[in-house]
Amino acid sequence: MRTIKISSGVVFLFAITIVITSFVKGDDDKKKKEKEDPSTIYSMGEVKAFSPDSIPYGTYVALTKETMNRKENLITMKSVTIDQKGETKEYNYVMDINDPKFVIRDVDGNYSGVGKLHGKAWEWTSWSYDIYFTNPVGRMEAYNYVSLVGLVVNKGFYGPDGKLVVKYKERHKFITKEQFEILYLQVLKCSTK
Repeated sequence: MRTIKISSGVVFLFAITIVITSFVKGDDDKKKKEKEDPSTIYSMGEVKAFSPDSIPYGTYVALTKETMNRKENLITMKSVTIDQKGETKEYNYVMDINDPKFVIRDVDGNYSGVGKLHGKAWEWTSWSYDIYFTNPVGRMEAYNYVSLVGLVVNKGFYGPDGKLVVKYKERHKFITKEQFEILYLQVLKCSTK
C-alpha cells in the first residue's frame, strides 16, 4: 500500500514538473514572438446577436487576422463573418495607437471611433471603445478582454435616438496561420456560391 502511495506521489510530481516546464518553454516562445515586428495573431470566434431584452437574433462565425506593428504604432485587422445562411461579410479596419488611447477607423469610411487600452503596452489585457457609424447611423459601445479561453467581446449598438438596438456577445480562440488560411479559403468558396 505504501509503495502505491509513493508511486502516486512520484507520478504526481512528475506531472507537475511537465506542466511547469511547458509553461516556461511557452514563455520563451512568447518572448521570441513578441520580438517579431510586425507580428500577426489569428483567431476564430462565435458572435451572438440579441435584442435589447436578450431575445436571440442569430449566430455568426468570425475569422480574424490582426497585424501589430509596434514601430508604426498601428494595428490592422481583417475580419470575415459568415452567418447561418452562409452569407459572408468582410471588415477591414485600422487602429492608430497612442498608448493608452487609440483611434479606430474602417478602410471604407463607414465608421470611426476612440478607445482606451488597459495594461502594459503591447501586452494589453483589455480595451474599451466607442465607434460612430454613418451607415447605419449609430454608436457601438464595446469592452474586450483576454481571458483564459481567449478573447471575450461584449458590444451594444445604439441607434440615433440613443436607444440600445442590438447586443453582441463574442468569444474568440486563437488559431494558427495555417488554420486561418484554410478556413478563410472555405469561407470565400461559400461566398461565391
